[in-house]
Amino acid sequence: MAGSQRRLTVLRAEDISAAAVTIVAMVAAFCTVWRIAALFHAGANAGILSAVLVMTQSRRGAAGHDRSLAAELAVFLFVALGAAAVGWLLHHAFAAGAAVFVAVVSLSVWTRKFGGKIRRIGSLLALPLIAVLVVPARPDAPGGMPIDMLLVCIAGAAAFGWLFVLTQWAAHIGLRANVKPTAHPPIAEPQRTAQGMPASTRMAIQMAIALAAAFVIGRFAFAQHWSWIVLTVYIVCIGASSRGDVLYKGLLRLGGALGGTIAAALVQHVFVPHGAAAAVLIFAVLFAGTCLRSINYAWWAASATLVISLLQASGARPASGTLDLRLEEILIGAACAVITAWLVLPIRTEAVVRRRLSDALLAFDELAACPADVQPGERAHKRRVLDDRMARIALIAVPIQWHRRLTRPGADRDHPAIWVELLQHCVGHADGIAGPRDELVRAIRLSRKTLGANELSTTAALRRLHGLLAKHPPQAMPSRSPENEPELEA
Repeated sequence: MAGSQRRLTVLRAEDISAAAVTIVAMVAAFCTVWRIAALFHAGANAGILSAVLVMTQSRRGAAGHDRSLAAELAVFLFVALGAAAVGWLLHHAFAAGAAVFVAVVSLSVWTRKFGGKIRRIGSLLALPLIAVLVVPARPDAPGGMPIDMLLVCIAGAAAFGWLFVLTQWAAHIGLRANVKPTAHPPIAEPQRTAQGMPASTRMAIQMAIALAAAFVIGRFAFAQHWSWIVLTVYIVCIGASSRGDVLYKGLLRLGGALGGTIAAALVQHVFVPHGAAAAVLIFAVLFAGTCLRSINYAWWAASATLVISLLQASGARPASGTLDLRLEEILIGAACAVITAWLVLPIRTEAVVRRRLSDALLAFDELAACPADVQPGERAHKRRVLDDRMARIALIAVPIQWHRRLTRPGADRDHPAIWVELLQHCVGHADGIAGPRDELVRAIRLSRKTLGANELSTTAALRRLHGLLAKHPPQAMPSRSPENEPELEA
């Protein structure tokens, strides 16, 4: 796991190949739909929608990776039609459209508590709302609503078709992409209802309040430019697990937008691209942003801001003033998200770390206590559960590592970043566990116990566990009786 943490900070071959597939599919989908729309004397709106669908859906993995082709195509059509419908509603009845937007996004967050199919359906509900923030409401074809809906469906089908074909072609020629495995069903997230309001309910309420504030401020203070405040709130809140995570993502979003604004000013100072030159530069920037997104989201925020500025410049619009306005909107959106996360039913970062560490230690316990004669498939499943729990810890590791750098705690202080680092080193020895090891199991359970007892040192317990694994490889570790459980160091 420590190695996986290091890989998150470098550009991987699969990131580059996945970005290349995404960009080529975006170009192909846009050109296809734009050419078809021209037959109906419509503009480029449907083509833009198709390109955005490729971008949003590619983040979910290769098309068709976990469902039939018909079901995957239905997802694309649903997202396309949903984006057109909500966009139309926001254009003609803004208050009703905003209410629908807030309700659906909050519902998608709340469904996380159920896991499985309900959680996937909830995440699917939010997809059209991502697209509607960056594309026009409808193609505006001369034929009216029937032609508009036809072009929207064509946009969804083209996005699915190009992304699927290019993904399969990339796999056929040996390019490694971010394709999700299909051999195992997803592991359910542990659920808790005994200790107050579930985190998913708190996050849904926070999302609703932050989005409502963004819509109100955006509509009354920025008229038709409200979408970037709402988009910023959505981006900062949607994947955050705690108030510290929200603050970290807000700073990334703001820093990336600032960097993109500066880059846009420099580009426009040198030359203003038009036509084919603008298109090549835009897709090159998108490719770079897609590649670098796995390293840090700020790169993607910067590239998106630069792309918007290039689109505005190529359209002969006053880009500099609009960029300043957009930066102001992003700052307001980030502030809405952070203030809501810290004041409305806040979720403490340390509490989230303790819970996820406890889940990981429980999975480690079950793997270590596994009998030597257990079936290989059962042991592999237990290891996969442990990997899943550690991956969930990795998602929240970066903000607490930054907090550790800022506060500079002592080596023995109970800081969450120290706990995460120690547990990652411990889990690195998990592959050597061949049978039940009583002393190892006691050390794991003692470490888990300290997470719920403030008077006990989690750092000391994990250091003891790490030392035990380093001193005695699991195959050779002596087995003892459960009596005389070791006491924690001060």
